[in-house]
Amino acid sequence: MSGNRVRVVVRTRPTNNFASENIEILEDGKKVIIHSNKQEFGHINNQVSDWSFPMDRVLHNASQDTVYNECVADIVDKALDGFNGTVMAYGQTGAGKTFTITGSTENFQERGMIPRALSHLYQTINSMMEHSVTIRISYMETYNEIISDLLDNQGDQPLIISEDDGMTVVKGLNVKVAHTEEEALNLLFEGETNRIIAEHALNRHSSRSHCVFTVHIESRSKTQSSSNYTLSKLNFVDLAGSERLGKTMSEGLTKQEAMYINKSLTFLEQVIIAVADKKREHVPFRQSKLTHVLKDSIGGNCNTVMIANIWGESSQLEETISTLRFGTRMMCVANEPIQNIHYDPVLLVKEYENEIKSLKMELAMHDTLANRSNISYEAYTEAQQFELQQAIRRYLSGVVQDIEIVNLRQVKEIFKQFKLIVLSQEKEIEARMVEKYNIDTAGDGSKDSRRGSEAEIGVGETDGSGFGLGVAPNAAKLDKAAVIETRKLKSRKATKESRVGSGNRRSQPQSPTAEEIPELPPPITPALSSIPPLHPPSSPPTKADAFEEFKRERGSEINRIFVENKKCLSEKKRCAKDLAGVVNSTKREIDSKKNSLEVKRSQRLAEEGDVADNVYDEEEFQLLAELKDLKKKYKDNHSELKSVQSDISYCQRLVEQARQRLVQEFDQWYVESFVQLGDQTRPSTTTAPLTAMAPSPSPQTTEDNQEKFERLQLELMMENPESIPYLNAKKKMEKKAIYQPKVPGKIKATMRNAPPTLMSTV
Repeated sequence: MSGNRVRVVVRTRPTNNFASENIEILEDGKKVIIHSNKQEFGHINNQVSDWSFPMDRVLHNASQDTVYNECVADIVDKALDGFNGTVMAYGQTGAGKTFTITGSTENFQERGMIPRALSHLYQTINSMMEHSVTIRISYMETYNEIISDLLDNQGDQPLIISEDDGMTVVKGLNVKVAHTEEEALNLLFEGETNRIIAEHALNRHSSRSHCVFTVHIESRSKTQSSSNYTLSKLNFVDLAGSERLGKTMSEGLTKQEAMYINKSLTFLEQVIIAVADKKREHVPFRQSKLTHVLKDSIGGNCNTVMIANIWGESSQLEETISTLRFGTRMMCVANEPIQNIHYDPVLLVKEYENEIKSLKMELAMHDTLANRSNISYEAYTEAQQFELQQAIRRYLSGVVQDIEIVNLRQVKEIFKQFKLIVLSQEKEIEARMVEKYNIDTAGDGSKDSRRGSEAEIGVGETDGSGFGLGVAPNAAKLDKAAVIETRKLKSRKATKESRVGSGNRRSQPQSPTAEEIPELPPPITPALSSIPPLHPPSSPPTKADAFEEFKRERGSEINRIFVENKKCLSEKKRCAKDLAGVVNSTKREIDSKKNSLEVKRSQRLAEEGDVADNVYDEEEFQLLAELKDLKKKYKDNHSELKSVQSDISYCQRLVEQARQRLVQEFDQWYVESFVQLGDQTRPSTTTAPLTAMAPSPSPQTTEDNQEKFERLQLELMMENPESIPYLNAKKKMEKKAIYQPKVPGKIKATMRNAPPTLMSTV
C-alpha cells in the first residue's frame, strides 16, 4: 500500500526537555503514542487523553544522513529513471523544517536534504556513461499569496499559475541549467539569500513563506538513436510553520504573515481531506497558490514523502498532536507514479521517414516477385497527372472502355482528376450561359449604372443596402502638402505648451514621481586628515584602534584562526609548486624514454628487417620497464598534485571565511560597545568593508594564531572530499552577500528584527 500512497516520516527536534512522559515512541519505530493529562473541572470529564498515530517511520534524534537515506535517496534514484518526486517538510514553527530541507551552512555534516540530493544526483550522473542528463533548477516562494522567483534579483512582477496538458506550470519562472554540482549549489544559496524570514518568540529565523526548490531532470540515451527521452521533476517543499499567535507574540506585519500562513495551511489540509475521500468529485486545489502549485504532488503522478517535524516538549504538545493528525490524513492520499516518457518530434519524423523508406523497399520487392516491376510508389509528377487526365477524358468520351487499375495510389489520383474535370466543366457551362442569355451576375444592372452616374456628382448611396454618407467629389479633397503643413504647426504648438506647462509644474509644490527625481550627488564629507586626531572624552575610539583592541581581547581566537589559515595556505601553495616541478620533470623523462625506445626499435628494424611487434631485445625491455615506472610515478604525483590543488581551493575559502567572520564579529562588537551607548557620535560615516580600513598587522602580532583552526577545518575537509562543491558554493554566496552592493529597484526579502550593523550597504 505504501508504494501507491504518500509516505509519512516523523522527525523529532532534539531537545533537552523531551516530554517522555507524554510522548511514547514504540520500539519498532512506526508508531507514536501521546498521553495527555486531563484537566480537572470538578465534574465528569470525557476528554480524550491518549492518541495513537501509526506512521511509516519515526526518527527520534536522527542525523541528517539518516533522514536522507530513509526518506530521499530512493526518490532521487527513481527521478533519474523518469518518475516525479516530492519531499515535503510540515510542522509547527521552530520544529526544524528548514533545517531538514536546507540544513545548516556552518557545518558540512549538517547540510540538508537538497545539498545531499544534488550531490547524489551528480555522482550518479557521472557514472551513467550511456546517458546524457541535463539538470535545470528553479526556486520559488509563496509569500502572502504572491508567488515570486527567488532566482530573479531584478524581477518585480508576481508570477501566475497555469495548467498545460494537465501539469501545473508557473509562467515566467526562471529555470536555469546547472552543469555541475557547484553551480546547482550556487543557485540554491542565491535563492536562500532572497527568502523572507523574521523573528518571533519561538524562532529567531522563522520562514515567512512557502518555498519550492525544483530540480528538472532530462535524460537521453547516447547509445540508442531513439526519439523518446525521460523528463522528470524533483520538488523540495519547505512549508512555513503553523503558528499560535498567543505563543509567538507576533505583532504588526509578522502577525499578518502568520495569518496568511495559517490560512494557506488550512486550505492544504482541506485539499488533503478531499483527495483522500474517494466519494468527492471536486478537489479545491485553486483555493490558494500553495495547493495549486502542489497539485501534481498531492494525489498525482508523483512519489511523495512528507517529513512531519515535531517539537517534543510538553509546552508544544497541542501542536505535536495537530502535526501527527495531519500526517495520518496525508497517509490516506493515493498517488499513481508513472514514468514520464516524451518524444522528440524531430527524431520522431526521422524514424517515420526511415520506416516509410523500408516499407517502400519491401513493397518493391513484393512487386518484383509478383512480376509487377513497372509499379512506382512515389508521388505523381505533372506529366503523369496530365497523362492520367487524358486517359480519363478518353474514358468519358467512350474512346476506351476501361482504365487499368494498378494500385491504391492510382485509384486516389483518378478520383482527384475526376474532381478537377467536373469543376472545370461546371465553370465552362456557367460562362456559356452568361454569354448566351446576357445574364447580369451582379443582380441589379440598373442600380450599377445609376450608382456610376451619381458618383460623379458626389451624392447617393455607395452600397446596395443600408445607410451611406456618399462619395466626396474630387474638389472637396484636401491637398497632401496642406495636410502635412497643418500637422507640423500642431506639433510645434503642442511642444511649446508642454514646455510652458512643465515650467509651471516646477513652481508648484508637487511630489515628483520616481522617474522625475534626479540622482542626488554623493554627500561631501571631510577628509580623514582634516579630522582632529584627539577626540573628546565622550567620543568612541577610531575603528583602527578599536580593531586592534578587538583582536587582542574578544576577537583573539578568530584572529588566531585567520593567521593559521594563511600559514596553511602558504604551505599548500609551496607544496603544489614542488609537486608541479616533479610532475613536469617526470613528463620530460617519459618523453625522452619514448624517443630512445623508438630510435632503438628503428635501428633493430633496419638491421634485422621485419620484426614482430611483441619481440624485444634486452635493452628495449629495460627501456620499457623504466618507462612503466616513470608513468606510475607520474600518475601518483599528478594525483597528489590534484589533491593539493583541491586543498588550496578549500584553504582559500577558509581564509576568506575567517576574514569575513572577523569583520562581522568586530562590526557587531563595535556597535554593541560604542554606537549603542546613548548620545555618543559615530567616529566614521563610511560603510565600506572593514578590510579596506583595517591597518596592517603590527610586528607584534603573532602570525600563527589562526593555524590551529585552519588545520582542524582542513582535516574535516580531507575526511569528506565530496564537500568541496558545497563549501565553494557557500563561499561564493557569503562573498556575494557581503561585498556585492545592492542595486536600486525592487526591495528583495530581508530579515526583519535583525541587529544593527555598520557593514550593511545602502
